[in-house]
Amino acid sequence: MKRKYALDRARAQASDVLAATGLVAADAMTLVEPKPNIPADLAFPIFAAAKSAGANPADFARRVADAVTLPADSLLGAVEAADGFVNIHFAPERFARAVLDDVFSADDAYGRDAGIGAEQTLVVEFSSPNIARKMHVGHLRTTVIGNSLRNILVALGYRVITDNHLGDWGTQFGSLLAAHALWGWPPQMETDPVEALVQIYARFHAAAEADPALRDLARQWFKRLESGDEAARATWKQLVKITLEEFDRTYQRLNITFDTTHGESFYEPMLESVVREAIDKGVARVEADGAVSVGFGEALPSYLLQKSDGATLYQTRDVATCLYRWHEYAPARNIYVVGQEQTLHFQQVFETVRRMGYPEIADRSVHISFGAVTDVGGQRFSMRRGTAIFLDEVLDEAVARARQTIGEKMAEGKTELSEAEQETTAEIIGIGAIIYNDLYQGPERGIRFDWDKLLSFEGNTALYIQYTHARCRSILRKADLSPLGRAGDFNAALLTTPEEQAVLKQLARLPHALREAGEKFLPALIAEWTYNLAREFARFYHEHPVLDAATPELRQARLGLVQAVGQGLRNGLALLGIRAPERM
Repeated sequence: MKRKYALDRARAQASDVLAATGLVAADAMTLVEPKPNIPADLAFPIFAAAKSAGANPADFARRVADAVTLPADSLLGAVEAADGFVNIHFAPERFARAVLDDVFSADDAYGRDAGIGAEQTLVVEFSSPNIARKMHVGHLRTTVIGNSLRNILVALGYRVITDNHLGDWGTQFGSLLAAHALWGWPPQMETDPVEALVQIYARFHAAAEADPALRDLARQWFKRLESGDEAARATWKQLVKITLEEFDRTYQRLNITFDTTHGESFYEPMLESVVREAIDKGVARVEADGAVSVGFGEALPSYLLQKSDGATLYQTRDVATCLYRWHEYAPARNIYVVGQEQTLHFQQVFETVRRMGYPEIADRSVHISFGAVTDVGGQRFSMRRGTAIFLDEVLDEAVARARQTIGEKMAEGKTELSEAEQETTAEIIGIGAIIYNDLYQGPERGIRFDWDKLLSFEGNTALYIQYTHARCRSILRKADLSPLGRAGDFNAALLTTPEEQAVLKQLARLPHALREAGEKFLPALIAEWTYNLAREFARFYHEHPVLDAATPELRQARLGLVQAVGQGLRNGLALLGIRAPERM
């Protein structure tokens, strides 16, 4: 059952009182939030209902507004007609109590609604770096978007299975095995093995540009790997082990875990049967050279499911992945958080699965695409060209800049943190800045990698939100106030100024922002909500004293509001995968 928060209850009450007039049909009952310049909390556009009644919209709006009767305990305070709308206002005192009751009763769970997902299973694939490489800045978007989506969907009651679909199979391993056969491992393999693999991979591809025969050698080595060659398999397992150890350190810094790490190799035993099934069902055909292709007529470009030498491709493994997930989990959604350049790839995979007789998993598979991260000149980063900026370098730089900012605040006397607190806080706000910079912009646009813009601590940033949270916690400490246990510990009805009501209304919107973010798979909506809450709190705090409020009762009420805002900011940041420091 879906949870009813204050805003849900207010909307339901508005629908009830409008319906009770007998003038508005249920199918015409559409409530909207009015534009910012309209002084109302909800609005009912009267035009369709007036047309059905054969009445003038302005006259009909007045008739409906005059016919409304509000119950004594309603969250609604006034109803009036204006320009073809019936505008509805909340009762400030009762609405304040309702919102703060919601926040204080739920705490860290405020905004969540387990009734939405009702334990339906979702698979979310994200991050998916290649083995024998370092994670670079190009992996940032899939990693942080996927992790935030997991947080959002779990908060909505879904059973989420996250999968790090590692690139641990394919011709790139043929390149590495061939390079090892030609040159052996460089000395750096003992001290920094992944960096050594990155360098030898770039060296091999540079050499292959001059000598195309090396590409044939790489394909031969990958064929040996696929065929179970003992030496090739042993070297491959070594590369997987040392790379996973490095990936794990990066994921720990980002506070990200996965339920499964079924890399491409996991599906290798299934590939022969997948290819055979596609042929038997007439979805794929064997070409004259022995290759196996899949055609779609005019719908989509064709592709190879198997090469002429028997080697498989990305599409083969992704078809196997789709079928495995369907048989293993029967997910309500099979979600891929992968860059927009793979759009055609997933269209081909999903259509192949459909034509093989699995329309359910095809219909339930979703590609969440996003723009690329490029350098300031608009060029994509490339491991082959040796132009990638590694993700750990990004995180290290962000933390270093955060540490410098903290040092400047310490020198100005604006903060007092121990050395240990400085290091912990620098890690929290540095990494938070990286994550937020990605998520607040939305996935549809590409991001150019500019150190100054990416790591700016001004404007709409994680640092601004984190600082607002820390300010809330500081106010409560200065009040020498233990966290209030419930909204009944203070009189919320005193919070009636426009600034206080604006904060309360923004707090009330979290459940709706969360539901919409889950429906649209869009963490940017949570980032927007969190930033707007911080801004509304700043306006309130600028206009109204808290610790020096006019009366003890008002002081206590405003402290309750401060605590609720801190809770809301912490919850919003947590959904994005960002921590909220207590002190800054």
